[in-house]
Amino acid sequence: MENHSFIKFVPGVYVIYLSVPKVASSSISYAMLNTQPTAQPGMSEHSPEGKALTSWRPEKSPHPELPIFTFTRHPIEKFISYYKDKFVRARGQGFELDHLKRLKFDPDMSLEEVVRHMMTIPVEEMEHHGQPQHRILIKNGRLIPDFVGKVEDIASEWPLVSEVSLCDFSIDQKKNTTEGQREPLDLAEPVVSALAEYYAHDFELFGYEKPDSKDSSIKVVRPRLRLSDDQIKEIKGELVKRRTRFIRLADRLKKDPDFREEYLSSMKTAFNRFQVHTNSMSSKADPYVIGLMRRMKRTLIR
Repeated sequence: MENHSFIKFVPGVYVIYLSVPKVASSSISYAMLNTQPTAQPGMSEHSPEGKALTSWRPEKSPHPELPIFTFTRHPIEKFISYYKDKFVRARGQGFELDHLKRLKFDPDMSLEEVVRHMMTIPVEEMEHHGQPQHRILIKNGRLIPDFVGKVEDIASEWPLVSEVSLCDFSIDQKKNTTEGQREPLDLAEPVVSALAEYYAHDFELFGYEKPDSKDSSIKVVRPRLRLSDDQIKEIKGELVKRRTRFIRLADRLKKDPDFREEYLSSMKTAFNRFQVHTNSMSSKADPYVIGLMRRMKRTLIR
């Protein structure tokens, strides 16, 4: 499950979305899907067709050389949303995520029981919705996205993404699966302390205030490879640098029509170059298919 990073992109929207679960990911994916002319009304962004139309794939797979954006969320608020969606909603019908079963979770666990059990599971093996966000944004020590916004500020941050996308890319329609489940949860001090430590790098990297809780009665699992202080400092600097560059790009695209036309041409070229690559790869014969056809031919001859 390590570095469970998935991206989405569609023709005509000249940005790539790095999806972080429970961080408006359904809303953003749905907005991308709705730009596609063959998307059926009400089609789910999570359906096989929806994923196909939004080119859902691992970040390590080939993709166009377009700006990549994503959003983060307050780590504990994100975890609470995860618990309500994947555990509370699963009661009476079972988990939708098989990995939670394999990890010996149970839908009827309280939030504290989930946290205590999670702290016995290596971070790298944890179901990816519950993993720290930085593990999705960073691969082999390298920051993936060109722009990282806070979902808490998405109303003011989204126009930047829309401008760089070079289209009217709107997320007006909400797709929050935990809508209507906003009752507050009274978290015990040991739980707050454990979650604060588990998500410590997220608090540090993405500028969220870490809870001041010193109750260490829940032993916190450690990842096999933790970021060093120097790595954290370097990544924080890179986040600022890339954000500044992205904002400047959005501003110039908005104010300079000539530059916008030139930039649009370059993005079309990048997308078309990717299409050439994918066509070339798909036109090459698959050894498995060749072997299958040969076996079928032998069977027919007999």
